[in-house]
Amino acid sequence: MSQRPVDLKPGHTRWRLPRPAWRRPADEPPRLVLRFALQAAIVIAIGAAIILFFVRDWASNRAEESVRFHASFVADTILRDNLRPSDFEHVAPDRHEQLDKLFESEVLTNGAVRVNLFTPGGRVTYSSDHDLIGGVETEEIDEVLEGENATEIGNLNEDGGEGRNLKVLETYVAVRPNAGAEPMGVFELYQDYAPVAAAARDAFMPIATVLAGVLITLYLALIPLLNRVTKRLRRQMGEIQHQAFHDGLTELPNRALFLDRVEQALKLASRSRQSVAVMLIDLDRFKEINDTLGHQSGDGLLKALGLRIRTQLRGSDTIARLGGDEFGILALGADPGGAVALAETLRAAIAEPIFVADLELQVDASIGIAVFPDHGADCETLIRYADMAMYLSKKTHQPELYSAEHDHYSPERLTLMGDLRRALTGEELVVYYQPQATLATAEVCSVEALVRWQHPSRGLIPPDQFIPLAEHTGLIRPLTRHVLNQALRQCRLWLDSGMRIGMAVNISGRDLIDINLPDEVAELLERWDVEPSLLELEITENTILTDPIRARAVLTRLSEIGVSLAIDDFGSGHSSLGYLKRLPVDVLKIDRSFVMGMGKDENDAIIVRSTIDLGHNLGLRVVAEGVEDAASWDKLIELRCDTAQGYHLGRPVPAAELERQLVARRVDPQTA
Repeated sequence: MSQRPVDLKPGHTRWRLPRPAWRRPADEPPRLVLRFALQAAIVIAIGAAIILFFVRDWASNRAEESVRFHASFVADTILRDNLRPSDFEHVAPDRHEQLDKLFESEVLTNGAVRVNLFTPGGRVTYSSDHDLIGGVETEEIDEVLEGENATEIGNLNEDGGEGRNLKVLETYVAVRPNAGAEPMGVFELYQDYAPVAAAARDAFMPIATVLAGVLITLYLALIPLLNRVTKRLRRQMGEIQHQAFHDGLTELPNRALFLDRVEQALKLASRSRQSVAVMLIDLDRFKEINDTLGHQSGDGLLKALGLRIRTQLRGSDTIARLGGDEFGILALGADPGGAVALAETLRAAIAEPIFVADLELQVDASIGIAVFPDHGADCETLIRYADMAMYLSKKTHQPELYSAEHDHYSPERLTLMGDLRRALTGEELVVYYQPQATLATAEVCSVEALVRWQHPSRGLIPPDQFIPLAEHTGLIRPLTRHVLNQALRQCRLWLDSGMRIGMAVNISGRDLIDINLPDEVAELLERWDVEPSLLELEITENTILTDPIRARAVLTRLSEIGVSLAIDDFGSGHSSLGYLKRLPVDVLKIDRSFVMGMGKDENDAIIVRSTIDLGHNLGLRVVAEGVEDAASWDKLIELRCDTAQGYHLGRPVPAAELERQLVARRVDPQTA
């Protein structure tokens, strides 16, 4: 269902988000009282039915047992004294009259409605209903003669006879002339079942009534208890749900709820064609506050900043604590410009002084921003892009909007990284060489080795597209070793052909803090039999600052080997001159941006002049990069710069091409 926008203030629109999935009615705590009451009623009813069935069965059996006892009593008393063995063989007519009187006066009373006498073979020799005489029954007779009780419920006239067809209880009893003797025959008594059922009912009803009362009382007693338990469970479930989707310290939404709201906002924005901004805020130097003042002060700072940030947001926006010192912001309807403006407002609010543990603190924040649909269409992508922008913000000290040029982890770059791993083991990486000439003599004294990637499908890839990728992974170390190996191999070839040319190779920050680098360099110099003085390793100012202590130790060992060391791109970094003078460097290379601009910008010319003087005063050889024309070449000669490098002298080319250029220019390199 689409949501109608609600005007909040001019230029802003608030959108009502659907209820999060975890708060929808289908997932709310169940009505336990109703459910349990229904289930308990069913269980109790089934249990009561089973119990009542057994009680009724017991009452019926008891009543039937009473009838069987009566029949046995009649057989053992009245019949034993008054019947003859011949009565179970053949009964004469005059004997019929005697038996009729006997049974009518002594037996057919109190609900007894018929009697039969059977021979051991099952033939009826006498019946109070004369029509049944001569009939045969064998199954029940055999059971009785074997010592079992035979009783069944049926209809009076089921096997024939006259009169009302009552429901009766038929009982078969063996008749013996005396105790322990063999049966003379079998006596069958038909008892009206109505009195039997009434007797069973009279025994059953009191028990059933008491049982029903007990169960109903128990059932009713459980309902208030269950009601209290349900309320407590509902409250606890609400607390658990709140804890599951809110941060326990700040009471702000947590990562799970934040992601849910971003998903909901993206669905809504996609239908309404609105923009959505996702921001990640990371507090700078928060660990320092935690370590100095303790975690309790750090927690207090997080709670206070959470409240402060919330006051800067609209009611439709969301702030969440994602973990540690990281917060997430969801701003509905914010385009890139509006998101940056909001981020600057939030950063200014965070930077205002705050009192924690009676101390006034000031905290800065790094903020990364990604906007739908400009940067991504799904939650995962926006979060990832905002995270990348946040890390860039840590360097620029201002809110940063995601930019693809700073994304070192795009699918294309990941594919390129896999290709680079393969290239290191093949022949795709080639080394080009750019000449460096002594300004005083215009003679090529050395070259700088620059790696290029001849990709099988993408063609020649410039270094600015894969060197940063290698620096962000562990590939820079094998890449540096590969270039060093190729450069020293070429240096050996030139030496063998009579050309003594120095070789400059760039090394990265990871190379410089690797204590094994000096050993690797020494091993390669020995492998190709190249003098250490012919090798120059170039490092940037920022590279040294990665780990100054370890960098200085590695540089010292390289210097002891005899390798020359150069500070590359001098003037573009943040190195300290005081620290620079303590490093064992031999060469200072002026950044190309100053050299290329010195003919047009007096400030650049002053910087170049000052750098040349500084280098000479420190006893260093000075190399000017970016020499593009003859005017720059002449100006550098005037400033007494030592060496020049740039397109005026030559572009980076393969070794064979460089050799042809040197011959064409008729510039003879120094020979051994």
